[in-house]
Amino acid sequence: MLTRPRTHTRTRARSGRRAVRTAPLLVLSVLLSLLLPATAATGQESATTRNTAAGADCAHPPLNGYNSAPTAADPVSGCRTFTAPAAGLYDAYAIRDDGYRTPLRVEDATGAAVCEYWISCTLPAAGEYTVRTESASLIIDRSATTGCEPVGLGLYKGEFTAAGETDCLSLPLPAGAQIAAVEPTSSGAPHPAVTVVDAAGEDACPYPANPGSGTCVLTGKAPFRVLTVNDGTAKPTGPYALSLHRTDAAADCQVLPAGDFTAASPSARATTGNGSVVDCLTIPASDHSVMEVVQLQAAPGTGSLAHLLVVDTQGKESCRTYTPTTSTWISCALTPGVAHTVLVIGRDAASEYVVTRRDVTATAKGCAANPATRPGGASTEGTLGAPGELRCRQVTTGDTEDVLHIDARDAQGTATVALFGDQGQGSGAVSSGPRCTGDRACAVTGSTHYQAVVHVPAAKKAADTYRFDAIRIAGADGPAAECDQVKSIAYGYGPITGTLDEQHATVCAALPTVYSDRFPMEISDTTGATETAVPALHDPSLDNGCSYSTLTKSYECRVIESYSRELTPSILVLSLPEKASTTSYKAEAVCSGLCGGERVTLTKVSPNTAPAGGKTTVTVTGSALHEQSRLLLRNGDREITGTTLAVSPDRRTLTAEVDLTGAPEGAWSAILLGRGNGEYGKLSFTVTSAPLTSTAPPTLSGEARVGEYLTATTGTWSPKPTSYSYQWYGDGKPISGATRSVFTIPASLMGKKVGVTVTAHRETAPDATASSATLTAAKGYPLGCVVCPEAKGTVKVGAKLTATSGTWNWTPSSVAYQWKADGKAISGATSAGYTVPASLLGKRLSLTVTARLNGFGDGQANTVGVKVATGSAPKATKKPTISGTAKVGRVLKAAHGTWTPAPTSYTYQWYANGKAISKATKSSLTLKSAQRGKKITVKVTARRTGHANGTATSAATKAVAR
Repeated sequence: MLTRPRTHTRTRARSGRRAVRTAPLLVLSVLLSLLLPATAATGQESATTRNTAAGADCAHPPLNGYNSAPTAADPVSGCRTFTAPAAGLYDAYAIRDDGYRTPLRVEDATGAAVCEYWISCTLPAAGEYTVRTESASLIIDRSATTGCEPVGLGLYKGEFTAAGETDCLSLPLPAGAQIAAVEPTSSGAPHPAVTVVDAAGEDACPYPANPGSGTCVLTGKAPFRVLTVNDGTAKPTGPYALSLHRTDAAADCQVLPAGDFTAASPSARATTGNGSVVDCLTIPASDHSVMEVVQLQAAPGTGSLAHLLVVDTQGKESCRTYTPTTSTWISCALTPGVAHTVLVIGRDAASEYVVTRRDVTATAKGCAANPATRPGGASTEGTLGAPGELRCRQVTTGDTEDVLHIDARDAQGTATVALFGDQGQGSGAVSSGPRCTGDRACAVTGSTHYQAVVHVPAAKKAADTYRFDAIRIAGADGPAAECDQVKSIAYGYGPITGTLDEQHATVCAALPTVYSDRFPMEISDTTGATETAVPALHDPSLDNGCSYSTLTKSYECRVIESYSRELTPSILVLSLPEKASTTSYKAEAVCSGLCGGERVTLTKVSPNTAPAGGKTTVTVTGSALHEQSRLLLRNGDREITGTTLAVSPDRRTLTAEVDLTGAPEGAWSAILLGRGNGEYGKLSFTVTSAPLTSTAPPTLSGEARVGEYLTATTGTWSPKPTSYSYQWYGDGKPISGATRSVFTIPASLMGKKVGVTVTAHRETAPDATASSATLTAAKGYPLGCVVCPEAKGTVKVGAKLTATSGTWNWTPSSVAYQWKADGKAISGATSAGYTVPASLLGKRLSLTVTARLNGFGDGQANTVGVKVATGSAPKATKKPTISGTAKVGRVLKAAHGTWTPAPTSYTYQWYANGKAISKATKSSLTLKSAQRGKKITVKVTARRTGHANGTATSAATKAVAR
């Protein structure tokens, strides 16, 4: 092809100056000298096989001209001598029948090599020079113009009439002009390879300038010529076409306006046909960003293929497409402040194409706003246009150091994403092009605005909508907090399970990987669905190292980094599949060897001493410890393999249980058995004598009640102790002095939990303790009288009774009294002493004594009720007296005297000489004649309620006078 000629023709086209300046040419020369024998297909012979004298037995053909056939083969002489008219650049080729060219060695008159298989040979002076070949030859003076055809700009149609010929086209352009020489699409063979030379035959487009890319700025002296040769051997002769254009001036090119990502975006139309295979558009110097995408779409009714070429006016290629198509787009880094030319290259057939350019920097227009979300956040939805149409989302994040995971998913699985940063860059320099140019998830960093161009290739079917993930998976401070911070991946990661849906579209994990890590992924849907979660592994270079194998129908993820002994952390992201909106995933990254740069080590065992006779738990410290790793203890031929209980997430510690029952005392070796039973490390471990061990805890007998006593057993021990000691506890606190096997519960422990700890002693072993179950101390039983209380005194009205407190089984802190009548408490009768009132006459008097002591129930003692008897009669302490004159007719008065206790009433009875006087029962008596001569006395009866009556008689008066 014109734009990608074969190596030997491209090199020839760029060799106008001394070829020795170019290292690739030197390598080619050496290879040719080694690989081509004297009788090779070129007909080249060694100079030693013939007379080395210049021209001896050699044909003397004239120099070839442009646009003419090579000199026919001369197998008789095997050599040709040509005359150079002047020093300068010459081409010397052997030509095969199919047109294939091989550079020839050129010798001077002495047979010395002037040029060793250079593509273009600089001869030092005029004179005769010899080449040796039995094939046809083509020897051309590069400065000659013989056979050159003057041409103008536009489409040129020529023909290779002979295999191996070189055609020459003279250009009407001055030095400094910038040109493109491009071949129409679908032109068929032969394909012309192009070299541009100046008047001296020097290369006018020094590398890397290339006329096929429109970057050829003419250097040297005019006139300038385009040299064309057939680029292939399949068809050595035939017509060809070449379109010549200036690319350093707008000329008559129409302006390509700035477009956007809206449906009404401005665009331009380019046409070919009617003798034209190229149409040009210009991008104004002041009206473009530093990165734009240029899109080519065939208008309806156009089926011819075309491709794009964009160059600036300073000789720099911005972008180009290599494959002709009816629908394509390409990202172009545009030089700031410089105009650009867009060439639409098609064929000479009536065709029309729509060309649109769109800004893809942070100032892009028509992009849907799409702030990045956290891992586990929701995806967003967008609509897809027809295949070939471009959609844009502007993804924003807060910091240029944020790392974003980007993915587009659709039901057809055909949507692709190209991502551009603030300045249109993918990663690194602005000219680096877009990131994420495909249908796989990718990661980006370095910008706060990313323009995601979403489209479906023209040849594929588009779904109506797509889902878009823009997830912030890391920042300046490291992986996102929502990502699982994995401590070790020595054996992989997972399995993990969960559910993804469009509201929780991703899950991520930060893995401590190194450059060579590789993980076959085991991913399934736990509900049995065929669509499963899709992994992406983003290493520090942000490559997605996950790929799907259609052979194994599984993913494999690897770290794509250059060699380093340091960790190169990666972030694993699980996303929804293309064609499902939910998945219940189970995923595991499996490392068949060791990943994360880890190796298995054993550095510490703690404790490194344990007693025989039972199981002990040991912590193993090392690296790359596995759940199948085990601790091995070895003593001579004896081995004890521990049971692994747990491994820490960083795989630096392992917890193991080792059964030392029956293990002999002494020194052992601690060894780590790896996952494959390999042995790692060797540390010291000591087994000591068996300790005292409680095989059954102490028990308590008795009643847990204040005032009662508990008795502790020793429990059962192995081996048998020689002695025991005790300590009783109340609510976990030791009770002072409570160090015997029997303990009486004091009131201070009521409601508390009482237990005992037994310490076992044995001379050959450390003391060991065991504790009983605890009992809650209840309130003590009520106090009971040993010598019960009683009431002292005679139970009769007016008598004072005195109660005794009695003697009790626990000395009470207080005693209360209650006197009762007929079983009912007498109000206020709560003292030990009690005088019986008259109101109780005939009732049964009893006494209740209540003894109280903290922590015990109240004790009560009751006396037997005794019927209250009549009280003692009042006694006169001063006898009654009579006042008045003992004379008939006179009145005598009686004084009742003084009594104790005080009577409540008195009655009287008067007597005459000891005989009761009828009806004389008042306290006074009127003497009558019947009493004359008699002595008068009065008997007073004193009455008191509840008491017997008391009587007293006064002294007698004198005899009653008349």
